[in-house]
Amino acid sequence: MKILKIAFKNINSLRGEHEIDFTKEPFLQNSLFAITGPTGSGKTTILDVISLALFNQVPRLGKLSTTEVLKKGAILTRNQQEAYAKITYECKQGIFASTWEISTARTGNLRDYHMELANLESGHLDLKKSDVPGKNEELIGLSYDQFIKSVVLAQGEFAKFLQVPKKERGALLEKITGTQIYRNIGQEAYLKYKEIGTQIEGKRLKIETFREQLLAEEVYAEKQNQAEKLQLEKKNLSLSIEKNAEALQLKKKLQEQQNQLSTTEKQITEVEAATTTFEKDKGSQLKQHEEIQLFSEELNLWQNLQNEQKKNTEEIAKIQHYLKEFNQQRTHLQTEFSSTFQLEITPENASDKLAIYKENLRRLISERSELLSIYKTSEQNISGFMKGFQFASKPSNTKVFLQEVKEKQAEKSSSFEKLKEKFQLQEKYIPVWQEEIQQQLKLNRAAEKESFEIQQLKKEIDQKTKELQSLGDSLKKLPQQVEKLQQELKLKNAQLEAKQKTLEVEQLQKKLEDYRKDLVENEPCPLCGSTHHPFASAHPEVENSLKTEVEQLQKTIQQLQKELTQLETQLQQFRQQQEKLEKEFTPTEKLLAEKEKEFEENFKVILQQRKEQSFAEMETKLETNVKELDQAKRLQEDLDQLQNLAEKVKELAELITKGKAKSEAIESLFKGTHFENEISTAETSWNRNEQNIYQQQQLLATTEKSLAEVNQQLEKLNLNLSNKLQAKGYASIEKALSLRLSAYEAQTWQKEREQLQQKNIELKTLQQKLQEEIKLLKEKDTETSLEQLQEKLQQEKESLTKNEEELNEVSRLLKNQTENLNKIKKLQHEIGKELEQSEHWKILNDLIGDKTGNKFNDFAQDLTLAQLLQLANKRLMHLSDRYRIDQPTDEEDDSLVAIDEHMGRQRRSIKTLSGGETFILSLALALALSDLASRNIEINSLFIDEGFGTLDPETLDQTLDTLEVLQAESSKMIGVISHVESLKERIATQIQLTQNGQGYSNLKIV
Repeated sequence: MKILKIAFKNINSLRGEHEIDFTKEPFLQNSLFAITGPTGSGKTTILDVISLALFNQVPRLGKLSTTEVLKKGAILTRNQQEAYAKITYECKQGIFASTWEISTARTGNLRDYHMELANLESGHLDLKKSDVPGKNEELIGLSYDQFIKSVVLAQGEFAKFLQVPKKERGALLEKITGTQIYRNIGQEAYLKYKEIGTQIEGKRLKIETFREQLLAEEVYAEKQNQAEKLQLEKKNLSLSIEKNAEALQLKKKLQEQQNQLSTTEKQITEVEAATTTFEKDKGSQLKQHEEIQLFSEELNLWQNLQNEQKKNTEEIAKIQHYLKEFNQQRTHLQTEFSSTFQLEITPENASDKLAIYKENLRRLISERSELLSIYKTSEQNISGFMKGFQFASKPSNTKVFLQEVKEKQAEKSSSFEKLKEKFQLQEKYIPVWQEEIQQQLKLNRAAEKESFEIQQLKKEIDQKTKELQSLGDSLKKLPQQVEKLQQELKLKNAQLEAKQKTLEVEQLQKKLEDYRKDLVENEPCPLCGSTHHPFASAHPEVENSLKTEVEQLQKTIQQLQKELTQLETQLQQFRQQQEKLEKEFTPTEKLLAEKEKEFEENFKVILQQRKEQSFAEMETKLETNVKELDQAKRLQEDLDQLQNLAEKVKELAELITKGKAKSEAIESLFKGTHFENEISTAETSWNRNEQNIYQQQQLLATTEKSLAEVNQQLEKLNLNLSNKLQAKGYASIEKALSLRLSAYEAQTWQKEREQLQQKNIELKTLQQKLQEEIKLLKEKDTETSLEQLQEKLQQEKESLTKNEEELNEVSRLLKNQTENLNKIKKLQHEIGKELEQSEHWKILNDLIGDKTGNKFNDFAQDLTLAQLLQLANKRLMHLSDRYRIDQPTDEEDDSLVAIDEHMGRQRRSIKTLSGGETFILSLALALALSDLASRNIEINSLFIDEGFGTLDPETLDQTLDTLEVLQAESSKMIGVISHVESLKERIATQIQLTQNGQGYSNLKIV
């Protein structure tokens, strides 16, 4: 994994947007660089940006949320509205950009943070913000803790690690390497084995509980015998109850059958009584009806003929009434034809007269319509010729309108004659004149344009002449000003050099301040021997004044240098402008001469015509001629249009005369308003009325004939039927009809008689059946009474209930005994199986398990320390050939041991080493931890945080040499974070952080 670029905005004290691109200069040539600046300037903020953009965490604050940002006042720069951190890195899967950002809403509240990850080769990855840290971990191959330990090496932790006792060293190593997992594994082994033991103990307690619930063997045998006796008793009771229940059911059924027989016999008596009543009340009438029904066909015919006779008589009266009304309507229609259509019609001649009349009138109407259509077309044509003119009268008033047309012709003709005379239109047509003048106008405009361009060239030449003169004046003055500034700058540089030397002397004197504090008045100074020490207690404040003067001189020199650069730049620009103008001047003069020559040749005719006039005056005159010719053309067109209009109006007058003649002829034949509607309505009414008269006359003849036939049939039937009925005792046909029942009554009464007969048969059949069943039941019945049977059955049921309760209780005890024995057996089997399966947990607990996890953690830390020291010694070979690191023996103290190769591999406690030596060893350990944490992951970016201040110049050089070798061999990009001045001088490429006095810092890459 290699960091390519970081960018951020408003993070901690670094206000504004910043970008550090490690793929560009100066980092391309110098992969070893320093991050420098005073304490609190934001050096560590750059490391925070990296972890924040990747994992939403920073080492000093942990995992971040909006609440944490607000609570701790961290990350977002004070008084700013938004912040972001972005890192671009390269790994095996490609190049990715991970971004963290946060902003303030309009309400002033912080929005929730946002994270996103993009593959710069394939595009944005669709991830939730919570998934981005995990995806970065997957791509890089390192967790947050591993990344921090592999990429950021904190020297302070390892310096402490080297000197602490073993117990503290184990805890510190656990913290540095992130190997808390071994402690957790030891604790988990202990807890797992304890959990299994707890489970087994719980099952043993359950076994004891179940054993306490078991019955004694003699009690269990007694309960088994009791259960067998109760089962036998239950069987006997059930058989007796079944037998007595059947006897009781038989007695109840016998009683029910006897009751039903009594009810049936009562119903038979009621049906027989109802039959007697029916025959008395309705039987005789039903008999008469049946006798009369023998003549039903003739009676029905007689009734039908009577009804038809009445119907025909009424129909004849109705038809005669309609005929009277239709004849009155005929007279009314004849009067209407006479008044409206001038026609006298009768039923005999109506058809022929109407046909001839309609043909004549339709022809006249058609001819008038045709004239009207021609009239409208003519009016439309006239409207077209009227466009562009205003008339007081309408074309339909032909006489007045023609007079107006003549007046307009005279007016237009007068104007046209004037223009005709001016342009001699008898010699040339108007379009020819228009074309000539348009050509002249076009040529005049082209000449005016060329003339304008020539004038512009002259102005341009004049302008360049003035500019050359001005530049010449300036070029005479500027060299003198440059020389003056150079002299002044030289003087100020000399003053600055003198002041800086004075300041260096003062600073050297200040270094003696620590020694002055040890001087005692009247005692000799070890350096000079003086017994008087005026500056022992205080140092003159000369340095501050000198610093101010130096800074002021530096600013003055900087300002003079800036002014000198500006003057030199201006001098160069003026010379370039002068050269450019001189190059442009000659071509412009040549172009002007060519333009003037072309103008004289191309526009010779125009210049002769123009005389003293300007181009604008010439154009105005030509445009006036164009307008007047357009006017002449329009006047000629208007005169032609008026002539055509006059002819069309005369044609319109002739159409009006013809139309009036046709209208008068139509009015003499028809006095109505809408001929087709009125003639159609009148003709339809006449035809319909004549049709109605004919239909009623035909209907009257048919009805009268039908009435005569009915009367004849009725007379014959009346004589024959009366004789037959009188022979049966009925005086007349009407009397017989009055005694005849309706079909509904006859059917209802007959049905009632049949139902009574059927009911009687059914009841007697049921009576016989019940008598036979009662006889059989009595043969099976016992002598015991119903009440005795019920009482005995109740007693047996109560005994059975009591028996079942006792049996259930005994069965429950026996079942519980069996279940408890099975449960005990099952639990014993489970305990045996769990003991067998948990054997490996017992072994693990014995080997590595304990409540605190120290047992396995100590073992793991010893292995980790051995591996770490092995890697550290490999790194140390490049840093120093003198020392190697080893673990202490039992005879030595708890701190780590340094083996001094220069002293015959003498073993020394690291506590005896100097600060610089300790730093070298801690740096080796830090690099080793990076190797250990990254393992199979290639880490090409490394940051070393502080610790260089303890090194002497020689060791510092050696350390930096080692880092340079490390960088060259591994192609790593190494960043050293420090404020040591000599380190800044040694490492050319720097990210410099400076404070501005307002709580913010500035970032600069040099």
